[in-house]
Amino acid sequence: MTMNKLFIMLITVFMLTGCEEKPFYVASIGNAGSLDGQYGIRDMSVSDVLGGGAGFGYGAVNGYPGASADIGRMGVPKHIEGFWAKYDKDTTTYFRISADIDSELAEKKIRTLRNYYQFFKGKTGSMQVLVERERVRIFYTLYCSPSYDDCTPKPNADPNRWVEKAPESVRNVVVLFDGKGEMSLTPFPDSPYEN
Repeated sequence: MTMNKLFIMLITVFMLTGCEEKPFYVASIGNAGSLDGQYGIRDMSVSDVLGGGAGFGYGAVNGYPGASADIGRMGVPKHIEGFWAKYDKDTTTYFRISADIDSELAEKKIRTLRNYYQFFKGKTGSMQVLVERERVRIFYTLYCSPSYDDCTPKPNADPNRWVEKAPESVRNVVVLFDGKGEMSLTPFPDSPYEN
């Protein structure tokens, strides 16, 4: 094999492997909230493709975006698992979920939002878990501030129309998961509400 052919092959391999996008950290802030009154979220975890994840069991929550906490560094989510309870006047209803998240689609949506604004200085965003009875959604958002950033969308930044307004908010989000858990009028076995 001539030196020129070897050089061309090495350049080609480098270009193919060098362009591959690697997993990355996407969120450092977590929120847990609700849309229809007070809930207790005592155990809710979202695992990510990097082998880590974060807990969203913030206790009593009410409203969106709800309670907030530093979650360290979190990658693209791949699984959600947890228990929560809805407190009504005379009854408490219990819920649980264990579900996989389409991490490839979630990553595409995250990358779309991260490339959505004309100029955004921040590096990571917020992962948000929102409960509404048995329904659970995971939103990803960036805190684009007109004071520091140009929050105007780039032309054709969202051809799939993944970016939407958060419930009861002007904030832009992408929905990474929208699913339903199980419901019970008594606590689930091995849940934090059992005792």
